Amino acid sequence: MKISVFQEKHFQVSDPIESYFQCITACDIRDGRCISRCVEILKQNEN
Repeated sequence: MKISVFQEKHFQVSDPIESYFQCITACDIRDGRCISRCVEILKQNEN
């Protein structure tokens, strides 16, 4: 699953931690950019 697909579904989950885990679960473990983007999404939600 690409990160853009996750972002479309992101609004369905209100808990930032849950969103983060859903995001990294959708990433390929070798795709550092995808995982980094998930971390950035989590940081944005904490503010």
